[in-house]
Amino acid sequence: MEALRTMIGLSKADTTAILARNHVPALVVMGTRDPDFPDPVAEARWLADTLGAESLLVEGAGHYPHLEMPERVAPQLLDFLARVCAP
Repeated sequence: MEALRTMIGLSKADTTAILARNHVPALVVMGTRDPDFPDPVAEARWLADTLGAESLLVEGAGHYPHLEMPERVAPQLLDFLARVCAP
């Protein structure tokens, strides 16, 4: 819970400042209709570029694409995990 509280309490500037420190494989999953962002596609691309990550844009999904369209997210997530966890 401590990590969650810290994360929720960070401003966008705080978050942006620490993103470049990421050194692990990441997959940004975002719905194209995420109401939390004025332009979800641009946000996902920016985040993926900043993290050096891959992105998965789920057309028509909102803030929870993994719940809204698991049939589209799960195979892509499993593929990502297989690639980054392979020996």
